[in-house]
Amino acid sequence: MPILMRLIGAYLVLVAVAVAVHFIITPLYHPGGDAPFPVWDVLNWFMAAGMIITVIASYMEKRRTDGDSNADLKRYLETNVVFYGAAAIFIVFFWNWFSNLDPDNVPDSQMWIVIDTMMPIVMGVAGCRLWRNAGA
Repeated sequence: MPILMRLIGAYLVLVAVAVAVHFIITPLYHPGGDAPFPVWDVLNWFMAAGMIITVIASYMEKRRTDGDSNADLKRYLETNVVFYGAAAIFIVFFWNWFSNLDPDNVPDSQMWIVIDTMMPIVMGVAGCRLWRNAGA
């Protein structure tokens, strides 16, 4: 089981890094216009799987912390911020992505900026936490 948790944690960190790096370099190769973003179309599938894993993993960590009467305030806040942040990004990501999949609907590009900024942070933290907990 620890190997599986480390693999999932590594997947989350890799997706987080890929989203962050690609978000930063997108203006270098696509300065504007209406041309499609083929890399994002592929990356969104990995982001979707990562967000599902992130919400599940952060929920499990939240339950573990809520059940621990010895948890300190720092751990409690870290766990809850990651879980509720992941839940919010999960909702906004899937809403915007499903809008993007519909050819008649125009997705909100400003929401992609919020998603692609916050997702790597939350997903990276969840991945690092999974990696660390697998070793414990």
